[in-house]
Amino acid sequence: MLAAYLAVDAVLFAVQGIRGFHIVSETLFDTALLMVFFTLVLAIWRKTGRFNQTAIALLGTGALIMIAALPPSLVATLLPSSPVTEAAKALLYVVLAWSIFVMGHVIRHALDTGLFTGTVIAAAYTLLNLVLFAVFFPIKG
Repeated sequence: MLAAYLAVDAVLFAVQGIRGFHIVSETLFDTALLMVFFTLVLAIWRKTGRFNQTAIALLGTGALIMIAALPPSLVATLLPSSPVTEAAKALLYVVLAWSIFVMGHVIRHALDTGLFTGTVIAAAYTLLNLVLFAVFFPIKG
């Protein structure tokens, strides 16, 4: 599952215009952040015995969601600004929300807690991911 996640993550970064070594560094950073964050969450809830199944679920669902994000990412990146590209960008926000809810569902089962708590943790992870990427890998343009 890790290999699939890494491969799809790298392809998604390439579709978004990332090139060369930056694809490798951003893919590894993204994957490491996912694993470290949820290892800490499981440790706080004293559920570290569930790491393997949680990691597999997060990596597998993450890879599937990234595959779903590929077509709108291609449209948003490659086509000139138009109503179609704006619709593709809007669809990417839908995919982001879907990702948060799926991650929240996985976390809810890993922690034996409610969907709201799982979703809040997933949203916190997503926000942390976006902020850290903005700091360490700023968009040039």
